[in-house]
Amino acid sequence: MKYRQCLIVEDCDSAVTILQEYLARLPFFMPPQVCGTVREATTLLQQQQFDLILLDVNLPDQMGLDLLHSFPRTLPVIITTSAIEFAVDSYDLDVADYLLKPFTFSRFTRAVNRALGVQVGQNSLTEEQFIFLKVGHAMQRFDYNDIEYVQAFGTYCKVFINQKMIVVNEIISQMETLLPKHRFLRIHKSYLLNLSKISSYNYRTIFVGSAKIPLGASYRDKFEGFLNLLDKKSEK
Repeated sequence: MKYRQCLIVEDCDSAVTILQEYLARLPFFMPPQVCGTVREATTLLQQQQFDLILLDVNLPDQMGLDLLHSFPRTLPVIITTSAIEFAVDSYDLDVADYLLKPFTFSRFTRAVNRALGVQVGQNSLTEEQFIFLKVGHAMQRFDYNDIEYVQAFGTYCKVFINQKMIVVNEIISQMETLLPKHRFLRIHKSYLLNLSKISSYNYRTIFVGSAKIPLGASYRDKFEGFLNLLDKKSEK
């Protein structure tokens, strides 16, 4: 499978964070390059090869659309903006898609499908076995099969792998969104669990190897219902 490099051209930090999180959920992307001006983007495009550009329209130095005149037309571009009035001009410049902020991950995925000509959907590339998460100042790969459980740690999370712990720059609610729901389940306000790692459990505690994880009262019915669903699937 070919891994692709994306350039995010965006000056809003919160918008950059969302785009990075969405790209991290598509395992055929490497961690993206980010810049906040047309000038910076032009320099990067001269120095590196990219497979996709995520481009804001309103940038500090120039209009984002000005960038579209300065690189080969074979490079696909997705516009990400809160300004609807530039849509017609953008399509005249052959952009792959025009996303109005805020947009969902599902809508973003359809745009990537259109831009790259790949199918990103259930039982396809999103079924890959890993995700990139931010650790310190770097994006690090985590294989789903290796993750045992995730524990809240203030504005961070502790990810436990083979009884070792790595702190990632995500809150627990965001980790719940990022990890595949058919593999990972919230079983306590402070814990996400890889269901395949369960050794045993009782009414109050789940055991993952030697680790004891509390089963929250408000999560108990959902946990037991999920296990019942898995049992029914295994009987088919």
